[in-house]
Amino acid sequence: MNCTIKNPANHDLGDLETHIHEMYDFFASKYGFKKAPTMVFDSDPSNQSNVLGKTAYYDPQSLEIHIFVDGRHSKDMLRSIAHELIHHRQNLEDRLDTGGYNGPGYYLENDELKDIEHEAMLEGNATMREYEDTKKYKENKDMSLNEWKNNELNQLLMKKFGILKEGEMPAGLKKYMDGKKSDSDNAGEDTEGRKEDEENLDESNCMSEEDKCSNCDSDPCDCKESPKEKIQEALKRIANAKRIFLKNKRIK
Repeated sequence: MNCTIKNPANHDLGDLETHIHEMYDFFASKYGFKKAPTMVFDSDPSNQSNVLGKTAYYDPQSLEIHIFVDGRHSKDMLRSIAHELIHHRQNLEDRLDTGGYNGPGYYLENDELKDIEHEAMLEGNATMREYEDTKKYKENKDMSLNEWKNNELNQLLMKKFGILKEGEMPAGLKKYMDGKKSDSDNAGEDTEGRKEDEENLDESNCMSEEDKCSNCDSDPCDCKESPKEKIQEALKRIANAKRIFLKNKRIK
């Protein structure tokens, strides 16, 4: 259930719009919203100049969350939305109308509304932090794992063609090995995967007849090539082997 965004302020939301939808989905999944609110982005320059002016508010009748955009950081607006989403939850649970005084200064006069506000302060910030950490660190972990797998394959191919000696590790791979795949729980999986990779490379022979040296017709080449030519030939073989390997496997 997506939330609706209205932008009468014509504010350039940029990446903020994506985060609004994703954060709302995170809140909705955690709190089980039955109805989605409407996000309304408002502009009020006179409010911007007021240090203690409004940042956002929730309208329980229209289910609208109004956010003032003037001079604000995108993350600060997300924080306001998170706070008002808890009020949206309270409204859907029929807890927002506590009775008693609800005018200016209600926080000092109405203890029940004060508790409602405390809940929004605490759970709004906490749930936004959960969303932020999930968004940042889960994506980074997935990205690092993909790069590690790709480097692992490159290392295997470089050893196959004699570019990398046994026991050596490319600098690019080392940073992923340190702390990322050092857990003993993954040791068996890594060993099994490496054996399977080596078998696939052996079965494919890693190069076709046309890739062999035209002068000596041997693999590896016995000709006295320049270092530059040897590197170019090795890179060509690695690319060909990787292409063959990836026909049977897909790095996820």
